[in-house]
Amino acid sequence: MWVTILLVVIVLAVGWYLFSGINAPPSPRFNYLLISVNGKSQEVFSGETLALHPKDRVKILKISASIFLDLDVRKLKIFKISTGILFRLGFRLVADHLDVNALRYKEMAVSALLPNQNIFDHYRFRIQIKYRNQDLGYMIWEVGPRPEDWLDKANRTINKEQRIAVLRRAVDMFPKNSELESRLLDEYKSLGRLDKVIEMLEKTARKRPDKKTLTELLGIYTAMKAKDGVISVLRRLVKVEPGDLEARLQLAELLEKEGKLGEAEQEYEALIKRMHKKDRLPVHQRLGYLYTKTGKLKRAISNYLAAAGMEKGDVNIYYNLSYLYEKRGQKERAEEYLRKAVALRSGDLEGRMKLARSLMAKGRPGEAERYLSEVLEERPGSLKALVLMAKVFEKLGNKGKLRGVYKRILSLDPKNETVVYNMGILEYEDGNLNRSLSYLLKYIKLHPKDVAVREILFDIYMRQSNSKMAFREAQVLVELKPKELDLYDYIFEYLKDQGDYEKMIPIMEKGVQANPRQVAVREYLSVAYLKTGKEDLAARQLEKIHKLRPKDIDLLLNLARLQDKRNQREAALKVYKKILELSPDHEEASEAYLRLRFKGVRNESTE
Repeated sequence: MWVTILLVVIVLAVGWYLFSGINAPPSPRFNYLLISVNGKSQEVFSGETLALHPKDRVKILKISASIFLDLDVRKLKIFKISTGILFRLGFRLVADHLDVNALRYKEMAVSALLPNQNIFDHYRFRIQIKYRNQDLGYMIWEVGPRPEDWLDKANRTINKEQRIAVLRRAVDMFPKNSELESRLLDEYKSLGRLDKVIEMLEKTARKRPDKKTLTELLGIYTAMKAKDGVISVLRRLVKVEPGDLEARLQLAELLEKEGKLGEAEQEYEALIKRMHKKDRLPVHQRLGYLYTKTGKLKRAISNYLAAAGMEKGDVNIYYNLSYLYEKRGQKERAEEYLRKAVALRSGDLEGRMKLARSLMAKGRPGEAERYLSEVLEERPGSLKALVLMAKVFEKLGNKGKLRGVYKRILSLDPKNETVVYNMGILEYEDGNLNRSLSYLLKYIKLHPKDVAVREILFDIYMRQSNSKMAFREAQVLVELKPKELDLYDYIFEYLKDQGDYEKMIPIMEKGVQANPRQVAVREYLSVAYLKTGKEDLAARQLEKIHKLRPKDIDLLLNLARLQDKRNQREAALKVYKKILELSPDHEEASEAYLRLRFKGVRNESTE
């Protein structure tokens, strides 16, 4: 009996001990959630995010957790209680706006549990795992449609504006999905909403400036003829793809077209460094042109020289080099390249004319003749070439060819004064007086006061013994050159021969005014006065001559004779006495002096 009592006490003690252990404070731990999604099981651990589609069918299969009970004071033994009984021991799932515990009992579509049951909304639920009121962990369930759902919805939306709205929402939800972006772009394009296309592409380009996006953006800006936009995209494109030579060339050409020459030069320079040498010719030419336009002549020459080395038959390169060297004052180099240019272009008459002028300026008429001959062969009626050729033959002293050129010029331009004059002089120098006269008479009609030509005419008439015409020219010349004494000699002799002293007087009076100290002219005038009975005027001239030539005996004798003739006895006596003082043996003066003295004494005695 005592044994039975002892056994009962022992059982009761053990029972009490176990009961006390079970009700002791537990130590719970969450392991994972086993969940079935569309029939496939997966474990979700604390802190993880589970992405679900609204149409996914979900069931919670198991909440794996552990709880530890301390059954030994000395902690020598620990018992783990199975999760199969956890639901009865205080474990639970908690979520706002989602009845997650409904999934413990049956498989359901997630959409059935959504607050608005709108499968195109995006939901984010925080699922907490609790033991009684103690948090053991959490997980995130993200519920929303996939990109293909949005594409499907867009395909089923008939209204274009509504379809765009659907796609915009989809892009906002999946900003990295290129398929959705591409579809929205296509919709904008179909409606002609290029502003929206640009907005989307620019946004994409800022996030990922890849070649594909930038190329598409370039196409839109090009279609819109938005030059600033095109330039902006091309800048970015060559930055992303430095080896894209086509884009860089397009950028350089556009910058040049827009007048941004400095930037264009930089792009062409960057381009040429990346090109194969054999392909650089057109870029060298563009740089040569741009540097010429911006005044960077040395760089322009460098590029054109490089181009000339690659293409020896391009005449324009030589012309450009000739122009640039001339601008820099390097005339020899300029002429060198101009020669190369005209050698390649037979029809360049102006270039040949320029070379001929340059050669003439250098005193090389023989070489100039060759270029001018080529010009005249192509254009025989070129007055410029003929005139320059005339100068060539003048320099060469080839009067025969010069005469031929002059005739050709006059056949084209009969009123060419210079050639008429030159032809007249040429014939005059060759002794062809009649031919010379025909040209010079034409010229003098246009230039009646040309003294040199009138002197030649005077000489021609003199040499032809045409005294009448020579006198006419002398008359004009003394008007133009009143101090030319030889002319008065001729006029005096001519009018004396004609006996026309009346005509002589005004000519000689003007001659005296112009040459007051010239005795010869006064003598001519005094003779004219005497011949026309103007003895008083003649005497005055002789007296003035006497002042100029006080010791001229012949002059004094003429004066005394005149005074004697006019019964100016006292005046005559003085002059005769002067003659005798100069020449005591002068017979006529001595006789006249004695005669006048005797006549004077007789007159006094008579009185």
